[in-house]
Amino acid sequence: MKKIRIGRISGAQGLRGEVRLFHDSGDEGAIGRLTSLFLRSGGAETAFRIEWHRMQKRTPVFKLEGVDDRDAAEALVGSAVYTLEEESRPAGEGAWLESDLIGLEARIGAESNDGAESEAVAAAGRIKGTVKGIIDNPAHDILQIEIDGVVRLLPFVDIFVTEVKPESGYIRIFPPSGWLD
Repeated sequence: MKKIRIGRISGAQGLRGEVRLFHDSGDEGAIGRLTSLFLRSGGAETAFRIEWHRMQKRTPVFKLEGVDDRDAAEALVGSAVYTLEEESRPAGEGAWLESDLIGLEARIGAESNDGAESEAVAAAGRIKGTVKGIIDNPAHDILQIEIDGVVRLLPFVDIFVTEVKPESGYIRIFPPSGWLD
C-alpha cells in the first residue's frame, strides 16, 4: 500500500485533542473519504484512526483515536501527514496529486491552433526543466521548475501550462516572455 503526503499538522484545536491539518492535496473532497492518517516526525511513523473530522472554513480539523487532550494534540504539531493513496486520490479529469507532478520533465513549447510552432518556442530551443515542487496559493497553484540549476516559479494556469501528462513523464509549458532571462 503506497502512502502519499497530504500535508502537515498545523496546530491543536480546542481542548479535546483535535488537530488542524494544513493540506496540500488540493482536493477537499478527499478529506471526507479518509479513514486513517499516518504521522511522521523525527523518523518515526504513527498510525491513527480518524474518529471524525469537520471543516473550519477551509481547514480540516480531525479527532484522532487516542489523542484526547490539547497536550497530546500539541505534541503532533509539525508532523508530516500521510494517507493511503487509494483513499486520497482525487477524482476526475485534470486532477493530480502533488506527488504525480514532482519530478516530471517540464518541456518548454506549445503549438498554436493551426499546429505551427510559435517563434518563442523555436527561440527557446526546446529547453527542458524539472518540476521540483508546487506552492499552494489561494488564487492558483505555482509550479517550481528547475532549469539549469535555477528554480523558476510559474503559475499553474492553462495559459502557461498547456499539457499535463504524468503517465508520459512530462508537462508542456509556455511561459511568458522574459521568464527564462
